[in-house]
This record gives sequence, C-alpha cells and structure tokens, in this order.
Amino acid sequence: MALIECSECGSTVSEMAAACPKCGAPVGKKPLATPVRVLEQPRTVSFWLGVGVLVFPLVFSWFLLRKGHSTTSRVIGFVWLGLSLLAMTGQQAADTSSGSVTRSNSISSSSAPQTPRPAPVEQPLLQVTASQLAQAYDRNTVAADQQFKGKRFLVTGVVDSINTDFLGRPYLTLRGGVNQFMEPQFELDRAHESSAAKLQAGMRVSLVCTGSGDIAKTPMSKSCKPAD
Repeated sequence: MALIECSECGSTVSEMAAACPKCGAPVGKKPLATPVRVLEQPRTVSFWLGVGVLVFPLVFSWFLLRKGHSTTSRVIGFVWLGLSLLAMTGQQAADTSSGSVTRSNSISSSSAPQTPRPAPVEQPLLQVTASQLAQAYDRNTVAADQQFKGKRFLVTGVVDSINTDFLGRPYLTLRGGVNQFMEPQFELDRAHESSAAKLQAGMRVSLVCTGSGDIAKTPMSKSCKPAD
C-alpha cells in the first residue's frame, strides 16, 4: 500500500483511503494512462510520380511499394507495368518477324535474275542569265523558287565582285540585280574554291549552280562550278 500526499492539506494519506483523515478532502485516484494510437496518414501519389509511372512504369512502379501508398494505387501501377511489358514483348516479336520477312525477300530478290535498268536520261540544264534570274525573283519569289530552288542550272553573267562569307567560303556576285545592293550571289563548291582567285570584276563567266532561294529578293545559289 503506497502513501500519497493530500492535494488540499499536504498530509500523508494512504492511497486506499476514501478521504484525508486530517482535512476530509476526497482522495482522487490517478487515472490510468491510455495509450494514444497514432493513425497513419495514407500517402497520396504525387503528380510527378504519376507521370513517371505512366511514362516509365518499369522504373517508377516500384516506388508505389513504399509505406503509405494505398492498395488501389499499387494495383493500378503494377497492372500498367504488366501491360507495358506485354506491349514491349509484342513489339519485339513483330520486329523480329518483319526482319525475317525482309531478309527472306532480299534473298529471293538477290537470287532472281536481274534485269538491266535503262540508263536515266539526263535532262538538259536550264540556261539563264544573271539578269533574268534577278528579274524572276523580283517579279514573283514563289514562282522563281519553283523554277530554280534545289535545281541545277547554267547561269551566265559579268562578275561584279568576289567575296568571302563569314565562314571564309568564296562567292561571286554577277551584275544584273534590281539594284547594286541586290546582285545575285553564287557560292562556289569546295572543289572549285581556288578558281575564285583567278577571277576579276568585269570578267564574263558561266557557272553551273544549284538554286537555294533568295534573301530579301536577292537570288542565292550554291555548289557552283565553272561551266567550262
């Protein structure tokens, strides 16, 4: 039997007594402490984890096994992982099958007798002067692109200047532009860059070039080489 102190007068009294024998104050028994149960908050699937599971399920689905994620989110994540693995397996099987068909077709084609193909007929080059080229772009850029852009043609004109671009590649301007600031430009190909050193303003030249459109109505050509 333990002795406790009276809360009113401070006298020593038995914990089994109903009241203090000195002051008559009731002796209150201490309530038993009840354990506090901490409820675990369920962990929600964050936006970025959801995106990771959707895009890279093979990696991010395993994050759903961390403590706190619900059974529903785990089931959804791993079902999506299984479907992704099935899709990858099916794609690999399809690729293997198509590769086998392609190889068998190539073997069949190689074993079949080859019929000689007719030699391609070389189309004559379109011939134009630098002035005609500049006038075509001045009249209608769209129509001029359809006629010259990406196509080889023979252009003739008088050299106005010999320059280099910001990469050090030589190019010529030929007279015939709408004004002196819009003379057609012709970039030489690498194999014929040295020929630019032999040219002078006023010389008449013929070049085989590929059209590359225009810049502000100034015709531009590339991969040019002397026609001679």
